This record gives sequence, structure tokens and C-alpha cells, in this order.
Amino acid sequence: MDFRDATPADAPLIAAMHVASWRIAYAHIMDPAYLAGAIEAERLATWTARFADPQPGQRIIIAQANGQAMGFVCVIGGADARWGTLVDNLHALPAAKGSGIGTALLAQAATWALDGWPDLGLFLWCYADNHAARGFYAARGGVEVEDWDKPGPDGRTLPEKRIHWANPQILIR
Repeated sequence: MDFRDATPADAPLIAAMHVASWRIAYAHIMDPAYLAGAIEAERLATWTARFADPQPGQRIIIAQANGQAMGFVCVIGGADARWGTLVDNLHALPAAKGSGIGTALLAQAATWALDGWPDLGLFLWCYADNHAARGFYAARGGVEVEDWDKPGPDGRTLPEKRIHWANPQILIR
């Protein structure tokens, strides 16, 4: 497995991986009509805009196996003075689940966060009903520290959990 920084030309690839991941992981969480169609244009527009006007400290890393993109992580360095660097997106293609891609991408995010913001932690938001992801993060030392109801791209408001790593070093193996 190797990693590379995404470029603006990767917006369609990132959007396609994001859609594939959400259609499986969020099938029981998001509006089925959104997941069946509107998601494709919405995710492409989102990623095109994120590359055109990146947030300060944004980095997007693509994981590849045998030259094929298998997942990505989008990180916003030092996003929050209290919680640290935000893992804004972490997605593996459904066929790559269980292959270690998610763990490796999380380690890449942690390494980058520690290089740029060594005194801060790492955090992300996870849908409360995404029990598989919550278990994944807990197994890697993530602590659920806060709840929030977030307006989602499908138009519904869904409960989320903030998951935090006070010391991201535990994610690096």
C-alpha cells in the first residue's frame, strides 16, 4: 500500500470513493433516495469546491494498492484549539473493508497532525448509528467525548459523536 496527496484533478475520484463508501456504510442512516442518486452530483460539487477553495490546513491523502485508489482521508490540521486536528473524512472502498486501509489512513492523518500540531489531539465526528465505525475507532483508542445533532447532506438532522484521541501517537504503528 502506498499513499499520495490528492490534487484537484482527483476530485471525481474522491467523490466516487465517497459515494461508494456512503452507499454501503450509511444505507441504514441516510435517506435512501439521496443515496440512490443525488449523492453523486452533491459529492462531486463538494469535492470540486474543497479543492478550489481549501480550508486552512487541509490535506487529502489517497491510499493505493497496486496503483488503484482504495480510500482516502481528508484532514484539517489544527482545526480546533481544544480538540486538535479534524479527520473530516475517512473512507475506504467497500471492497477494501477489513484490509487495513482505514487503519493505515488514520495513521497517516495522525502522523501529519503530530508533525504540524504536536501539542494537539485528533478528532472526528461519526454518526451515532454507525456502530461499525464507532467500534473501529474505539478499537484504535478513540474516546467518545461529545454528542451533536448535525444537518446532513441528505436534508435530515442526525445525531453524531465526537471521537477524540488526546495523543494521536497511539494511532501510529
